[in-house]
Amino acid sequence: MSTLTERQAIFVYEAARLAALAAGAPVIPPPWAEREDSFRRQFLGVIERQAGPQRSESPEELHGSWMNAYHGMGWKYGEKYSLAERTHPDLVPYAQLGQLERDKDAVFVRLCEIARLFIYDLADQQAGRLGGPISFR
Repeated sequence: MSTLTERQAIFVYEAARLAALAAGAPVIPPPWAEREDSFRRQFLGVIERQAGPQRSESPEELHGSWMNAYHGMGWKYGEKYSLAERTHPDLVPYAQLGQLERDKDAVFVRLCEIARLFIYDLADQQAGRLGGPISFR
């Protein structure tokens, strides 16, 4: 892991995998290290956006962006997830998702925020380029 964005991406991706596993989701993605390069590149772009000023707090908006990215990588809707056939059951409009899938998207938004706030380069923190302390009450 060399760049800040890569560290944030791996954190978000693997934490989302664990959340899906814990929730008993029907689709558990493979580990980050096993993902294809095209997926990792697009995911790094999502994390870069989510860590910047153009970030979205809308699970629905992020789901739409995810669908566009997957369609762009040649994926299509299928009742069952298949990496080989590039089919995914969540490639439907947000309104058609079940509660578990909507919750997964909401968790993703929160994981991105955690990564943005708490995974940073120490030099930036020491130089005062990060915001002040965060208070949880």
